[in-house]
Amino acid sequence: MNVPRSIPSLSARRRPRPLPRLVWLLWTAVASPFWMQSLQAEGLEGRFEVRSADLQLKDGVYHLNAHLDLPVSDAVRRGLADGVPLTIELDLAIARVRQLLPNSRVAELTQRYHLQYNAVSAHYILRNDNSGQQQSLSTVDAAIELLSDVRGLPVLDKALIAGDRRYEASVRARVDYGSVPFSLRVVMFWVNDWHRESDWYTWTLQP
Repeated sequence: MNVPRSIPSLSARRRPRPLPRLVWLLWTAVASPFWMQSLQAEGLEGRFEVRSADLQLKDGVYHLNAHLDLPVSDAVRRGLADGVPLTIELDLAIARVRQLLPNSRVAELTQRYHLQYNAVSAHYILRNDNSGQQQSLSTVDAAIELLSDVRGLPVLDKALIAGDRRYEASVRARVDYGSVPFSLRVVMFWVNDWHRESDWYTWTLQP
């Protein structure tokens, strides 16, 4: 006995197909760079550099003073307010200048500063990762200003410097977002602008 088969309705047969996945992926690949470029433009804008630096001798120890240009846009402020940490690494290198041979490295130091918003206290916490010392600031502008101005940082014992030699000191700064969770990096396209490195600032050190 033949059982009659149901015939699909005309409307069911002509139901429009969804956009093929391949076409959607291609469209996304084309459009994403424009979105990212627009968002990245709101990141760490301006020139990131060490504007000035010097070493001052006090009680047998050289102390570093340095001023950074750390331009921060509204996008970075929003990220900080949402709890995204900002880390500045300050690299210092001391080298003895030699005439016929390459300069000899005397000392190297990396100083790390960590800035993050604390929602409980509604303050920005700036911590010196090397010493553990931290400060609490009420505004992001105050925190950035303090972060940009390094004063009296002990870096080198005078005993490592000979009075009859010539030395050069160099400082550079790096913005690091290595502690940002991967899940946040995925949605924060402009976070790439938080990972930048300045040129070396070099001057002659007079023992």
